[in-house]
Amino acid sequence: MKLYSHGETSDLREHLAEVMTAAETPEEKIICACHDLGKATSAWQKYILGLRTESPHHHAAAGGIFAALLLLELNGPDAPAWALAALHAGAAHHTYLQELGSDFLGDLSLIAVDPQVREFILDREYGIASLLPEVSTAALVAAWESFKRIAPPISPERGNLNRIFNAALTPKLRLKAYLRCRSMLGRLCLQDHRSAARQSGKPVEVREWKSAFPEKAFSPRPPRHFTTRSSPLARLRTTMREAFLSEVASKNTTFYFIDAPTGLGKTEAMLRGAELLQAREGFRRIVFAVPQVSVADQVYEDYFSGCAVAQIWDFRRREKTEGSGSPEPRSGNGIDAQALEVEQHPFEEPYNVTTFNQVLLAMCHPDRNRCIRGLGLRDAVVILDEFHKLPQVILPFFFRIAREYAAQFNCRFILGSATPLRPLAFWDLEDLGRIPEGVTAPVYRAPEIDNRRNYLNLGTLTIAELGERIEAFQSESDRNLLVVVNLVGAGSWPLRRYFGCEFQPWRQLEALKTPGAGRIMVWLDGLVPPVLRRELITACREAMKRRPVTLISTQMIEVGVDLDFDAALVDYQGLAATIQRGGRVGREGRSEPCTVAVFSLVGDDDESSFARLISVREKHDIRLRTSPFDAIYKAEKMFLSREQRFFRNWGDQIYHDSELAENLSKFQQEVFSGMGVDRIYDRFFSINMVSTQFLGASFEKAQFVAELFDSEDSEPIVLVESQACYEELCRLNSRIEKQSSSPEDRRTFLKLLIDRTITPSRQVLPELGLNYCGRIDYPDSLAVYRIDSLIL
Repeated sequence: MKLYSHGETSDLREHLAEVMTAAETPEEKIICACHDLGKATSAWQKYILGLRTESPHHHAAAGGIFAALLLLELNGPDAPAWALAALHAGAAHHTYLQELGSDFLGDLSLIAVDPQVREFILDREYGIASLLPEVSTAALVAAWESFKRIAPPISPERGNLNRIFNAALTPKLRLKAYLRCRSMLGRLCLQDHRSAARQSGKPVEVREWKSAFPEKAFSPRPPRHFTTRSSPLARLRTTMREAFLSEVASKNTTFYFIDAPTGLGKTEAMLRGAELLQAREGFRRIVFAVPQVSVADQVYEDYFSGCAVAQIWDFRRREKTEGSGSPEPRSGNGIDAQALEVEQHPFEEPYNVTTFNQVLLAMCHPDRNRCIRGLGLRDAVVILDEFHKLPQVILPFFFRIAREYAAQFNCRFILGSATPLRPLAFWDLEDLGRIPEGVTAPVYRAPEIDNRRNYLNLGTLTIAELGERIEAFQSESDRNLLVVVNLVGAGSWPLRRYFGCEFQPWRQLEALKTPGAGRIMVWLDGLVPPVLRRELITACREAMKRRPVTLISTQMIEVGVDLDFDAALVDYQGLAATIQRGGRVGREGRSEPCTVAVFSLVGDDDESSFARLISVREKHDIRLRTSPFDAIYKAEKMFLSREQRFFRNWGDQIYHDSELAENLSKFQQEVFSGMGVDRIYDRFFSINMVSTQFLGASFEKAQFVAELFDSEDSEPIVLVESQACYEELCRLNSRIEKQSSSPEDRRTFLKLLIDRTITPSRQVLPELGLNYCGRIDYPDSLAVYRIDSLIL
């Protein structure tokens, strides 16, 4: 019995057979063979041939449920876990991994009463039975009868199935099943895209799924060499690097950790450690992840700009180094936008610089396209630099997910921090491969390290008072000054207005490159388009050698930015942020300690920017009110209150980096050392045992681990430097909408788009003086504005 899958020239059996190339185990063959079972109804066949105008029912859940019931009927090893994976992967191949509610289950009866579906299952020549010759007809019939019993809206069989899952799968086993399910879903969807495109008449070859992630010979980058002068700082840098490499060489564990004061070459040490692991274990790629893209820009420039096998990724942005070539084009199964989602892989080069968000999305987000991208993170060494920037409410879950991910997909993780780490049971990092504390502690306290900076407290400051402080410094000194504030809308933007500086980011770059001797003020915050950020940092570094520079920035200057200022004014946002921001000052040492003056910026309502960040997050970050994250946030609030109290009680004392780090470590120990997550972990991937209207596990909470929170009340816009740039965006957007774009068109479009997307707060946007151009429609509807510039 021939049925259709994607039009009158298609063949449902051929489609299922092509998708089965995604399978790596017998159980996965069953999942793939059954995934489109719901298309076998008479009504759906009329719809695909154009005899009906609307789809008669949802089809995805039926295939997942039938595969789950068949696996339970066969009762092979680990059957309940495979059945749970089948249930979710099959049902999610058009959406994402989630508990199956009424939207999924409402149409089951329409499929269960159609005799053509049963006939297609049992057909040994053209049906599912022909694809699974090892499965007996009796097993197929038994699974179909179970499916018919589970299909009615009020069916006790649904509760029975959930009880099987709940009894057999502890929370830890559910995590294993979830990651197994993500892997299966990613491969299934990848091959489903390819096969559907071919079945729809497109010239697409259905090859092995790994062809989407071709093997590339690992060619080590040229190592970065620091100054060779025999200074105490250089000797300590070498000591720390060699001690870390010794730990990596002598231990085989999931997590490795290096903590080192700022300016001690931690980035190079982590990369060399990753390269050591790659050579020893045969890993295919190294992924270097940082908190935000502005930091990724700087890491990429400093460590990979001359490397032919590296790329930088953020969201949909891709930028490859010269000589690395382009990936082989692939077509998707529908519109050009869907094709692009399948084409983009953040981890396809031997070296990949990206953000935390990309790693978290690829590792644990339930969306099907994220599962596809997660396939490229296999066989990798993942570096998380300044990992403490991850929200504390997700750390207990993320590290447990990372540990299981590493076990299933052959990964290792290197964690870096400028502050010491206590391997608390709460985080599940007790087996860290790390430099002994006896080696690191003396480095933190070494005079040439600890005496580089003096931290003092200025108390609370308004924007006007901060502006006066900056003016006083500039009138008395020709030294370079760094000013870091917590927010754009209530920080860097009002400071710009205080100094009467126009918003002209392209002209700002031009001014930095123009010869001159007088002081120049530079703004580097979220209002600067990404295409300019790396150039601004490089130009700022060069300008600081010949003229005094005042750089006013936000948290994007904290991590990995290799700039060395003489003094700083930094807005308080906790001890870790203070240490990081101070790390941009006196990095190479001075004859006298540099001053880092810490203040708390307050608004007209006397609320500090730090308190405002906390309150905005509490208002808008819904996971903080969602079990089980709410339980952890109660502890985090205690930690935050200690940090706020530390600033209030600071007084006239002068601190050094080691003393700030010791207080940070003490607060972590006081709050988190006695915590465990076993009880709250039960509520992470839960199974509904009350209602018969739901099937499977609630995997949706993994999204809360994968997505980071933006504390600014803002919405993205596209800022172009010229009308010609806007017109090029419109031309490419039109080609995508008309289904006539090429892979190169889509890559060019997304590079233009992402490199010029900024997120001004709603209160700031009207004040920027921008010219509205129009809107583009992909990937979301975005307003485009033009700014006058020297660059046309």
